[in-house]
Amino acid sequence: MGLLAVILNKAGVSLGWMYLAMGVLIGSAILPIAFMLLWRKANAIGAIAGTISGCVLGIVTWLSVTAVEYGRINLDTTGRNAPMLAGNVVSILTGGAVHTVCSLLWPQNYDWDTTKQITVVEKEKSELPEEEFNEEKLIKAKSWIVKWGVGFTIVIVILWPILSLPAGKFSLGYFTFWAVVAIAWGTIGSAVIIALPLIESWETIQSVCLGLFTNDRLMEKVEEMNLKLHTIMLAVPEAEQNYLLQKEKAKNKD
Repeated sequence: MGLLAVILNKAGVSLGWMYLAMGVLIGSAILPIAFMLLWRKANAIGAIAGTISGCVLGIVTWLSVTAVEYGRINLDTTGRNAPMLAGNVVSILTGGAVHTVCSLLWPQNYDWDTTKQITVVEKEKSELPEEEFNEEKLIKAKSWIVKWGVGFTIVIVILWPILSLPAGKFSLGYFTFWAVVAIAWGTIGSAVIIALPLIESWETIQSVCLGLFTNDRLMEKVEEMNLKLHTIMLAVPEAEQNYLLQKEKAKNKD
């Protein structure tokens, strides 16, 4: 990734350009992947067809809008807002539309039996109570995730941009307010997603750190060293006694 970053930088490709271009190039797979995970009718061939056709049409739209709007296609014009927006929208929506049509015409009707047979990792050794693996509780958890996930998506993608419409051209005060809210949101969100996993997994992290210095291989080495030391300690008196006997024999010969 470091080498790729250097190459892109030398070529004049900015991080913003690459970030937006990713939506055109891989955005067509977003809805098919979501459907395959959540929709029983999702068709496998439709997912592949939607992803490929969405990507192709997204690139065609992206470059076409660039040519029409600016009369030339280069790194600068392809990175502007209108072409990038058009390419991203076409790529994402085409992938989802093609997959939806194929799934409705030839539904796969996956019954989830094979996924339900997947053994929960370390379930037998887990310290979690059995109720944590209850299907009813998992369904409630899914409902909570969907409710808040959809809710926050509506707030961020629809309501938040709509708040900019009444203001028209931002005054300095309104822009300051906008920037403060955005920075606060990003800062608090970053702190939460970094801190919570560390707090929730602190005992496991401690166990892993201790395990780095108390693993089986290390203990074998310690035991091996102890055995050698013990052997040496036992051999010292015997060696000293043999030395004294030899010295006494040499004196007698003299």
